[in-house]
Amino acid sequence: MPATQIDRIFGALESAGYPREFQNSLLPEWVTGEMLQDEGATLEVASILAKRLGLRVAPLFSDNPGLEELRRRDTKYKRSIPNKSKNLSAATSLAMFVAESVAYATPYDYIPFPQNPHELRAEILGTEGGNWLGLRNLLQACWRHGVPVIYLDHVGDGLPKMDGMVTMFDGRPVIILSKRSSSWAWQSFIIAHEIGHCALGHIEPDEILIDETLGEQSYALDDLDEDEQAADRFAITLLNGRENATYGHGTGRMSSQGLADAAMAYGQANHVDPGHVVLNFAKHNNAWALGVAALNILQVGLEPAGAVVNDLLWRRVHQAVLPDDTIELLRRVAPVE
Repeated sequence: MPATQIDRIFGALESAGYPREFQNSLLPEWVTGEMLQDEGATLEVASILAKRLGLRVAPLFSDNPGLEELRRRDTKYKRSIPNKSKNLSAATSLAMFVAESVAYATPYDYIPFPQNPHELRAEILGTEGGNWLGLRNLLQACWRHGVPVIYLDHVGDGLPKMDGMVTMFDGRPVIILSKRSSSWAWQSFIIAHEIGHCALGHIEPDEILIDETLGEQSYALDDLDEDEQAADRFAITLLNGRENATYGHGTGRMSSQGLADAAMAYGQANHVDPGHVVLNFAKHNNAWALGVAALNILQVGLEPAGAVVNDLLWRRVHQAVLPDDTIELLRRVAPVE
């Protein structure tokens, strides 16, 4: 039985790095298997896929379907661990559709961040409040500045994802988080890092800046890229109130509970997120197992970070300006729970 046009389109997208399961996840619920067998529905289905992947529709309908981007964007992949680089085409395309949709529905003017992290720290603590800079007041400050923050969660089983990303739509930065971590401190560091890229002018119109990994091997100042180092310095200063902050020398017989308690005491006294203190300590003492255990202790009783991010997203975004199908997809890939 000869392949149908929609089968050829699915195949071309799959060859380009968009798994079939991922393609199916982009389609509205009303697109059934029976509908996919109807040649008459091919244009509608292809148009939906093209829109959500940022592609032109016409090249998909040639005898040998091809992919052509709707809008040329310069994608810069940062923080790529050698020999472990992933094919992020699918995750990036979805992230761009989500970012563009949310940017369009953001009802706040964009106010650029101060270039001085000390100034921004004072502004956030003075306006949003809090004993330290952490997930909630960082998120509130981003939205106050007209910079949406989204946690992309359900983007397809096994699909490679970036940890963080920032792009611009119509002059407005949008921050995407995808790191698989429920830790408030980890996501706060990524937000602070991406804010640094925005504040320091690293992101241009029609550009995508992707931090492929901000994991153990690349947390703060372990990168030869000057922009990455600058964004790290910005983030460290913003979160700690001082440059090049480091914590602890040697782990000795410290337990995870002891580290968590010490970080909490220091954080409360010095207005620094205890979770960040733990991450910083783990990095500079090469004590990641101990640090992760302490982070888990500090995380007890807290919602997953992604739920906190997306709860504020859905309370800030103006849903009425978006099509129902777009809202349905956003709810699926950026859920609160």
